[in-house]
Amino acid sequence: MDSQLLEYFLRVAEKGSINKAAADLNVSQPALSRHIAALEHEMRGKLFTRTREGVVLTDAGCVLADWARPLLRQFAMVKEKLGEVAAGHLAIGVPQAWQHVFTAPFADRLIQAYPKVALRVHDGVSNVLRDYMSAGVLDLCIMPFEPNASGSYTQTLLVREPIVMVGPAAMGLDPRRAIPLTQIENAQWIIPGRSNALRQQVEHALARRNLEFRLAIETDTWGLCLEFVTQGLGVAIAPSSGMQGRPSDPRVSWAPIRGVYVTWALHENASRADSPGVRAGRELVLRTISERVGAGWLGAEIITPPVKPARAARSSS
Repeated sequence: MDSQLLEYFLRVAEKGSINKAAADLNVSQPALSRHIAALEHEMRGKLFTRTREGVVLTDAGCVLADWARPLLRQFAMVKEKLGEVAAGHLAIGVPQAWQHVFTAPFADRLIQAYPKVALRVHDGVSNVLRDYMSAGVLDLCIMPFEPNASGSYTQTLLVREPIVMVGPAAMGLDPRRAIPLTQIENAQWIIPGRSNALRQQVEHALARRNLEFRLAIETDTWGLCLEFVTQGLGVAIAPSSGMQGRPSDPRVSWAPIRGVYVTWALHENASRADSPGVRAGRELVLRTISERVGAGWLGAEIITPPVKPARAARSSS
């Protein structure tokens, strides 16, 4: 199978439209339609259903989409091992909340220092990034530390920071004044799904004190969480970096939750550890985080010297 067909297929799936995907790929719409038809012929089944709005994946298309990304990563790995890619690729997963504090400066520095490394950034909540890491889509990923991590990737402890509550401006929350758990017991939460690490931290902290957790809305999109907060539908949680790094918004206020933290670790795809692009990315991740903490990342602490997993599990509770 031509790997380019898979790339075309994924772009059409992402855009939901052959016309939009063609424009994005800089190919003609008829040519892209032929490529998709060729892939459907090779896969012996329809991959898309045509609608008035565009296209949607069939059941067969959903199966292929789940497999296509890790397959493309494997293709890229083989090419790099054979020396066909001069400097390599780097696919990194980063928390959505780290966009301003880390992701933007990291990407700028990587491009300046290693212009031949092809960078792909995936930002998402922890449970989505974990799935990507397990599937082999990512080379590096910044996620909450996992005491029982998969054997397919290694972890390096990075930084611990407070988890904060974000509410409407009328709540008068102050970033310099931590709020006790008793103050958030009756909050209506706008929060990611149950497999999200930050949500688990807050739920467990409340449960240990026999305090009630009340769910208002579940969403795995940080931007939607904030939008719902501004509408007065409830309160949200974030790492402190998620609020400190954003442009100020007069519609919201926020404060750390006393005694509730998240410990972040760099997860590395073991099969890609020798790639020049991955080695460069790893070094730059560590350097960038150290510099950002030194520049005033509210409440954040670099975890040094490295500690054993058992200690790390206790430190994040």
